[in-house]
Order: sequence, then structure tokens, then C-alpha cells
Amino acid sequence: MFASQLEKVPLCRFHYALLIVVGLAYTFVAMDVLLISLALPLLRAEWALPEWLTGFLAGSTFIGMLIGAVTWGYLADRIGRKKALELAMLTYTFFTGASALAWGWPSMILMRILTGVGLGGAIPLCFVFLSEFMPAKNRGRFLVILDSFWAYGWILAAMLGYLVIPKLGWKAFFLAGSSPVLALPLIHALLPESVRYLEEKGEREKAEKILNDIVRKCGATSEPLDGGETTSAYPKKFNFSDLWSKEFRKQTIFTWIMWFCMVYGYYSLTLWIVGFVQGMGYPLPAAMGLALLTSFAQLPGYFFSAWLIEAWGRKPTLVAFLTLSAISALGFGTASSYLETAAWLAAINFSLLGAWGVVMTYSAEVYPTKVRGTGYGSASGFGRFAGIIGPTVVGLLVQNYGLFSALFATATVLLAGAVSTALMGVETRGKTLEEITLGFGKKAFER
Repeated sequence: MFASQLEKVPLCRFHYALLIVVGLAYTFVAMDVLLISLALPLLRAEWALPEWLTGFLAGSTFIGMLIGAVTWGYLADRIGRKKALELAMLTYTFFTGASALAWGWPSMILMRILTGVGLGGAIPLCFVFLSEFMPAKNRGRFLVILDSFWAYGWILAAMLGYLVIPKLGWKAFFLAGSSPVLALPLIHALLPESVRYLEEKGEREKAEKILNDIVRKCGATSEPLDGGETTSAYPKKFNFSDLWSKEFRKQTIFTWIMWFCMVYGYYSLTLWIVGFVQGMGYPLPAAMGLALLTSFAQLPGYFFSAWLIEAWGRKPTLVAFLTLSAISALGFGTASSYLETAAWLAAINFSLLGAWGVVMTYSAEVYPTKVRGTGYGSASGFGRFAGIIGPTVVGLLVQNYGLFSALFATATVLLAGAVSTALMGVETRGKTLEEITLGFGKKAFER
């Protein structure tokens, strides 16, 4: 198998270059997801939106992401990881720019839904793509480092909002947010197709050519590698219902719960951050400045997570970060000064993004190659329900019961994620993708 040869290739400049290119794509995805949270105060004021509708507008992107996660995951298993990622990026950048043409909240919701279709595919595809090139002993750390590029996207979005919105308004902000389309030719030129995907599809000549190119770059051997005969344990036919077979049921339930709790907690907090701080009595520039300043705490969260998942394991790391996220949300709700507010916001950024690193890694590990896009996409898609529900519930709770009630509900969901991980999580540290999937998924494909 070519997959076994990939595991033998030593870590080299190819892997680091791949991380940077995929990370660039992921940075742009993160920036686009977070644009709406920064434009929200202006849209709410201009269109006189009530709190519940403001929350629904914030969460409308996730309606599209729900559709996109499943659709693009399915397409990635059929047309390839590279092509699917590029098309998903083209989709979300186009509709981000089109959001500048919105003339009211109904048209903005439509634009954000269509933007979400592209975003929902691009997020899991970045992780599926990178995971299929990484050797087992380095995979977890590299996937968490990839997730750290989300922080750069958040910082980029916050800087863009800080510089553009006060002077040029939200329309120019969304137009600027479509600029990542300019990077697509570079991404197309630098990314190879997944060797594991090509082998699974029977395109052995293409797979071997890419594999030999990787070997030459890494100096693994002076002779081209031969993957031998394909030894895939899985027949070609796969049904979506197989994710719920006896062998996969526990993993599917766990990943879906994990994604729901993570998405609910993260977006209930981040999409409302500027609004929360404004509600505490601070002006919009101060709220945006605080969002930008505390976003830098995301980076140490990622890097600490990248170390912990290999030193401690995926499961305990996720439990710890989710628990800390819940505590930080409650602490933020009791903050009584600007400094205390900043400290708790930094803790929220640190812990939530550390948890995301584990979630993304887990999700890219637990399904076999031929359905990895579908399996990852289904979990990500289910999580998008929480992205729709969470911000809307926050708006209703703030409007009727105050800020702390919304933060308490969010903390409860995050704790539920920690408990479900402790009870249902599996440890994948140090195992190849084939060992993980064969360990609990082989029989599901022998029917």
C-alpha cells in the first residue's frame, strides 16, 4: 500500500510546506467565518434588529455550513480532496463579496447562508487533506498546529474590522473579506492530490508519481518507492447509513456530540463577544479593540494543545480544555472591570481554541480513507445545528434574562461536551490512520 510507504517517509520540508499552504487556506476560512461577528453591531443598528433576530443573523452562516459540510465531504470522496477544497473556497469568497450588496436583513441572511455552503466544506477538507499526508507520530501535533491558523484568521478579521469598519463601513468590510480568492491560483499550484485518495480510487500511476516526488524531497531513499498492490480492506460501495453500523455507531455518536457542544460553545461566545462587551457599557471601538487584543491568547492555547495531545493524549486534553472553557465563560459573566473582562476573554480564547485543536484532530482520524470526507463532514454538519441554535438562544436569553443566563447556558453545554468525551472518547495517539479505522471499522464494510 502507498499508505504504508507514506508512514515511512521522514518528516521533511515537504510536510512543513504543506502545513503552511493548507494553513493559509484555513486562515482565510477563519477570517471569513468571523466577519459577521464584527459587522453585527452596525447591521443591528442600521436595520433596527431585535436581539433574537441579531442572533439568528449571526447564526445563519451555519445553515449553509450544515449543507456544505455534508455536500463537500461527499464530493471530496468522489472528485478528490484538492478539487473539492478549491471549489469550496471559490464559493465562500464569491458570496462574501456579494454580501456587500445586501439591502436588508433578509438578503444578508441569504448571502451568509450561501457563504456558509463554501465555508462548511473548506473547514473539514483542510484537516482531511493534511491528515492523509502525515505520519502517525507527527499527525496529531501537525493537525493542532493547522488549527492554530484559525487564530491568525481571527486576528486578521479583527484587524480588518478595526481598520475598515469605522472609516468605510460594513459594505467595504465584506468586499475586503472576499480578497482570499486571489490566493486560489497559488494554492492550486502548490497542493498535490492526496496519495491515499488516489490509491483508493485506483489511480495508482498518479499516486505513485506524487509519492516518489515526496520521497525525493524528503531524501528517504535513492530509489522510487513502489506501493505494491492495493490492499484496501473496504469494498467500493459505501452507504451513509454505514456510519451508524455497530462498529461505527459509538464513534459517530461521540463525534456528533463533540461537534455539537464545541460549535455551540464557541460561536455562542465569539459571535457575541463585541455585543457582550458593548452591553457591559463599553463603546464599539473599545469592544473591537478588546476582541483584537484578547484574540492573541488563542495562539498559546493551540501550541499547548499541540504538545498535550501527544504527551498526554487526545481524550484527557479535550476534557481539560472544555472544562476550562466552561469556567472561563462563567468568570466572564461576573467580570466587574475592563481588566477583569480582558483576562476572562483571554482565558476563553485560550481554552476554546485549545479544545478546537483536539476536535479537529479527532475528527480527521476516526474514519477510513474512502469515507473520511463523508464521516468528518457529517459530524461537522451536525455541529452546524448548534451554530444556528446557539447565537439565537443567546440573543433570546440576553433579551429576557440578562447576559449571565446566556453564559451559564453556554458553560453547561461545554461541560456536557467534557463529560461525553470522558465517557465515550477513544484514544488515537500514536496510531496510523489505517490502524485506527481497521481497529473499529473493518467489519462495517464487509457486509
